[in-house]
Amino acid sequence: MHIVSVKKGLSVDEATTQADGFAVFGFFINATEDGVLSGPWYTLTANLTNITGSVFDFEQNNTFSIDDLIGNVDRTRFYRYYGSLTTPNCSEAVVWTIFQEPIQVPKELTHLFSTKVELINTYRPTEDLNGRQVTASPATPLPPAHSWCYNYHCDHDPSQWFLLPESHCDGKSQSPININTRSVMPDNSLNSFTFTNFDNKQAIKYIANTGHSVECVLKDDLVEVSGGGLKHIYSTVQFHFHWGTEVQNSPGSEHTVDSNRYPMEMHIVSKRKNLTLDEALKTSDGLAVLGFFIETQPTSSPSDQTAWKKLTQYFSAIRNIRSQVEVKEDISINDLLGKVNRNSYYRYSGSLTTPLCKEAVVWTIFQETIKVDGNLMTMFPKYTGFHNVYRPIQPLNARTVYTTRSASCISAPVLLYPLLVCFCSYNEQ
Repeated sequence: MHIVSVKKGLSVDEATTQADGFAVFGFFINATEDGVLSGPWYTLTANLTNITGSVFDFEQNNTFSIDDLIGNVDRTRFYRYYGSLTTPNCSEAVVWTIFQEPIQVPKELTHLFSTKVELINTYRPTEDLNGRQVTASPATPLPPAHSWCYNYHCDHDPSQWFLLPESHCDGKSQSPININTRSVMPDNSLNSFTFTNFDNKQAIKYIANTGHSVECVLKDDLVEVSGGGLKHIYSTVQFHFHWGTEVQNSPGSEHTVDSNRYPMEMHIVSKRKNLTLDEALKTSDGLAVLGFFIETQPTSSPSDQTAWKKLTQYFSAIRNIRSQVEVKEDISINDLLGKVNRNSYYRYSGSLTTPLCKEAVVWTIFQETIKVDGNLMTMFPKYTGFHNVYRPIQPLNARTVYTTRSASCISAPVLLYPLLVCFCSYNEQ
């Protein structure tokens, strides 16, 4: 049963042009083998014979309410996502609320909808999620998931990820890796990137605590990455961070350079523009991830920290796992990256660095580091409670790491600064 409401103050036509123009409540109906053949559902179905043939609607004078039809369903338990109307023109203008608990109706009454109205199979097939997130109300019990973690306090630590159902974590092209600067191969095809809308200050939709990292989810189909030797245009989906402990400059990066780690790493995750997320995860170059090392800014040459201050001020609102907060501050990806040289980088083919570790990623690891105030960096572990959130280094297994000419001609910053740990992962939802 769908209860359809239009945003107050809008006409139906106007509502179809807005992402939240309609609010639709969806209630599943369970056909029970027993039950009293009386009450509001008996009264409702008794009228079904009045809308057959050439009569499509009529005024019913019986007295029952929507509340009567819903009955004792627990309305604190529900799922929420943004979607569309399910009949043509399928306008993507609906905030959907799907209640977990079904309405119980006797089988004899549910059967009348098909027999009396003479319509059957009146439902649209399910559609692709395409990277959208489905959330649940706090009261909604969620099924137990396979527990994985980084710190050996769960069912599956990194050494056991390969045991997870449908896992690829024991594959031959896994990430992260150590980048040995003495063995990288220069590649003239690794040219400059094109970063579309990296300067858009309203691109971030919300910030979430995933239970493993801090993730910034972007607005759909707004930010893109191309060039840089990539063979396709990629739509940027999200970016996230990985770190060590609350001790400043503690190692926390996943990738290492000449076996040295940086304190943090930022990953910007994009999928091929012409593929759904599910399709991208099944393709060797379905995802493109840009990895940026982060280290403490030197006091002698401080950089502008405005964007990082704006970002971290939201952390107090995402202390709980699966919590999220809408971003209202003006923050662009460019603001966070600062003046990092984006023409010097390393390139290799690898995998996601969290379960299920699918080998679908074209990795780009930039040579120059982002400089961030140490106190702001410690806010990541402080507010989430997560420490040392990085996967151990994986074998290269005969893969080649390529580099731009500019990167191969410059000594790696690893030789100039102590490198600390940086964590990178893409969370498969």
